[in-house]
Amino acid sequence: MLRMSKHTATIASLISLFFVSGSSAADTQKAPNSLRVATWNVEHLAYPIDRGCRPRTEQEIADMKAYADNLHADIVGLQEVGSKEAVNLLFPERDWHIVMSTRKDNEPFECRDNGNPSTQQKVAFAVRKDLSLDSVKGLADFGLEREGLRYGLQIQVSDNSNQYTLLNVHLKSGCFVDNYSRSDRESCETFAKQAPILDQWIDDQEATGKPYMILGDFNHRLTAPYNHLTRQILRDDNGNRNSLINTHAETIGCHPYYPAPIDLIFAGNMPETVWSFKPMVATFKNMEVDAMLSDHCAIVTEFAQSAL
Repeated sequence: MLRMSKHTATIASLISLFFVSGSSAADTQKAPNSLRVATWNVEHLAYPIDRGCRPRTEQEIADMKAYADNLHADIVGLQEVGSKEAVNLLFPERDWHIVMSTRKDNEPFECRDNGNPSTQQKVAFAVRKDLSLDSVKGLADFGLEREGLRYGLQIQVSDNSNQYTLLNVHLKSGCFVDNYSRSDRESCETFAKQAPILDQWIDDQEATGKPYMILGDFNHRLTAPYNHLTRQILRDDNGNRNSLINTHAETIGCHPYYPAPIDLIFAGNMPETVWSFKPMVATFKNMEVDAMLSDHCAIVTEFAQSAL
């Protein structure tokens, strides 16, 4: 969940106007023989819908479902979902495989804005049923055995041409610095323990030579080429450039107060000589801050493989 900074409000309207007039994933149908992957932090999506830190009305849920439908995605990684029932509100099980984090429920905290008991914040996947869901693996290491931290969630999915391994993450918030290893913030000290887990996962996938993706809410500004974690995950242990590509390296975040994106989709072992990537940002119909369906927009990448 994002927190707004008052001093950025003077530019908010200009940024909002840019995104309302800009292209959106909701404006485009999926190309034939492509794979469309999305990630969306849905901000405390709960069931029942009137619970937790972001209670919603039936109309808001209907608007969120229409928005989700218009992503035209094959696979959606979700963050901040309370339960499988909550995911099912937007991605009905008749059409989607729903995969939830294996993390046990945490004790609720008091929501800052309304005083309600919080609901769970977990990661999940929704995968269209015309794809094969081959395996599911919860990655508890990302939770560091600490209350409140999110597990990673790994799945393997196949279409008619390839098998893909996907990792969904929601990393520790609060470490919005260029070099987490040089910060003494508590959040950065936690982030510094998650970063090598992510880096090792990438190394392991690189070794397979098979297509993989990492998506989610990284809570870190990884579009900056000088960012320490950016440099770390794009190179192997010997300092050589690996195959990982940030498909949203040129994206500007949709939130009017936060132009540096933290929601991203990376692809590995998918060389640009063979694959094309079409990144998109799915803006809401109303981008006024108080009217946004969530404090994060979904981002989308459409993957297409050249004919062999």
